[in-house]
Amino acid sequence: MALAIPKAAILSMVGPIALLLTGYLGWRFYGAKALDSTYYALKKENIHISDPPPWLRSDVVAEVFSESGLERMSLLDDQTSAVIAKAFDTHPWVRKTHRVQRMAAGQIMVNLEFRQPIAMVHCLSEVPSQESSPSGASSDLRSGVPSSAGAAVGGADGAVAPDGAGQESFLPVDTEGVLLPTKDFSQADIANYLLIYGQNIKAVDYPRVGMVLNDSQVQEAIMLARLVEPLRANGQLKLSSIYVYPSGVSLRSRWKLELTTKGGPRILWGSPPGKEASGEPTANAKLKRLVELARDPKRIGSAEVDLTQVVR
Repeated sequence: MALAIPKAAILSMVGPIALLLTGYLGWRFYGAKALDSTYYALKKENIHISDPPPWLRSDVVAEVFSESGLERMSLLDDQTSAVIAKAFDTHPWVRKTHRVQRMAAGQIMVNLEFRQPIAMVHCLSEVPSQESSPSGASSDLRSGVPSSAGAAVGGADGAVAPDGAGQESFLPVDTEGVLLPTKDFSQADIANYLLIYGQNIKAVDYPRVGMVLNDSQVQEAIMLARLVEPLRANGQLKLSSIYVYPSGVSLRSRWKLELTTKGGPRILWGSPPGKEASGEPTANAKLKRLVELARDPKRIGSAEVDLTQVVR
């Protein structure tokens, strides 16, 4: 015959069990999270990145932290390093995140490869404001002068300014043709880079900051900019601009390129590097000739240098 358990005894057991269960669930869902966020939350001041290059003015850590929600990450999460790397990869100034290293006391070291600005792309019409435009362009690079004065803005002596009315603007691009944040450049920065003048380029046609400009004339001008950048950087020939014109004939490229110099000759480059027409010197042969001309200023005293012809 089974013995009946008194109700008072059952109630005396249920109370402590309920308290224990409530405490456990409270800790499981609230207390642990509170402790985690207090002691193990990822903090902005604990994130350190590679030394930024001199041209970079943005606070990359602050911008990534505020836009990616990293403050919700816990150092206890095994995926934290991967999430941090992905967050930095989305920043327009970051070309690649190579490594995320956790260190003592919650410190994080992020090894970054930054994008390098190579040129400024000339655009007609005003650039929309940073806040209102999906392209992310700001008024920092507005020249505030009509396009007929373009040569003066870029410092390219004797260059022919693009046709058309409206204001000029210059958009910074890196070595891969990625549009860089214009807020990090000022009017004074324009002359520090090669200027790319193309055909009917409008700022409103460009994508968001951090995306590649897929305009073929811009991409092919950037190929040339990369090739001649060492000459420009060390002051040889005083290269200032790249002009892009329709080739006019059926070649491997729709475009032909011309370099301008400050106080020096126009340099007819011809086809973009790697897209030379039959019988046209290669890009390396043209570059070699440019280097030779730079070493002997007397040889570049003419108003025009034609690199499209084979020198015999």
